[in-house]
Amino acid sequence: MIVGGVDISAINLDNSDFVLPEVVQGRWLNADADIYAYNCAGNDDTTHEEVVFNLKAMVAGRMQAAGATDYVLHLTGDGSDKGKRHDVACLKQYQVGRIDKPKPKNLAFARQYIKTNMKAEVHYDQEADDGLAQFQQNFIDVGQIELCVLDSQDKDLRMVLGLHLDPDTDKIVEVKGFDSCWYDSDKSKTSGWGTSFFWHQLLMGDVADDIPGLPAFGKQLSYTKWPTAPLKEQIRRVSELTMPSGKELTEKQYKAARDKVDELRATFKGKSAGAKGTYEYLLGVDNDKDAYDLVLAAYESHYGTGDFEFTDWRGNTYSRTANQMMNEQAVLLWMRRKNSILDVLDFFNEVNNGKV
Repeated sequence: MIVGGVDISAINLDNSDFVLPEVVQGRWLNADADIYAYNCAGNDDTTHEEVVFNLKAMVAGRMQAAGATDYVLHLTGDGSDKGKRHDVACLKQYQVGRIDKPKPKNLAFARQYIKTNMKAEVHYDQEADDGLAQFQQNFIDVGQIELCVLDSQDKDLRMVLGLHLDPDTDKIVEVKGFDSCWYDSDKSKTSGWGTSFFWHQLLMGDVADDIPGLPAFGKQLSYTKWPTAPLKEQIRRVSELTMPSGKELTEKQYKAARDKVDELRATFKGKSAGAKGTYEYLLGVDNDKDAYDLVLAAYESHYGTGDFEFTDWRGNTYSRTANQMMNEQAVLLWMRRKNSILDVLDFFNEVNNGKV
């Protein structure tokens, strides 16, 4: 069986430890070719013939894992404007860490082979990630969610609804709406699926793409949500009017406790909006509206509720609001359901109007 230049039947794959799903006629493997190309390029000693074999084997294996009968490979085109994300990014230069980063010797060849010999969609006015999200959304819109399985190791795409090949287990999972997130204390990492992961990223950012998210939770929010033991004790004294021994506070002790509360709050440092802090802050949230309100509140806790003067990474100074700072990060992080830079703002409107 030949699909897009790949002879599926000619490639023997060892699936002895993995139970393959049944093949669904008309199902597409919706694949991230930017990552396929990296993974198949090999090292400096890999030949072009080996790269081609790697690519064909990769597609064949992933099609089997997805139970698919067809495939499409999404590539970010050389010179792509990446959906204007470089223009949108003001807090920090977008993907600055990738500049001059070493690449596999055969990467260019692998990408060119995909473009010319396989079933590829090359994106020049957005990222491959956006193309993957839109291809998936097309099936969801017509009620055929079972005919598309997204395959990518890129964590950003976990927010996209529909069927996915889980990069950790290779099993098919269905992402439904908000879904959920979890925190791995051993790796100090928060992961998740669905729009829940998007809201978490809005706070903790994305190091791989140099998207900073929220620099830190504001001081007042921080000492309210994460008070230190000394602060909690002084607040207890003021509210319960007793010393740790249970004895009633004297007037002098009450004043001292109240002054200490003010001192500790004034010197309190804002909690980092990292993986753990973000997970704790959004713990228990199970819908997009509550998540939106809490994330905006976090941005306002850091930037304030009014206009402020802001200087971007280019050195330009202008007026901004906390909401605009949140929207900037959202445009950078959001996997677009349609090819529009404003799609995430449409999503916010849907959330606030009760449409999701």
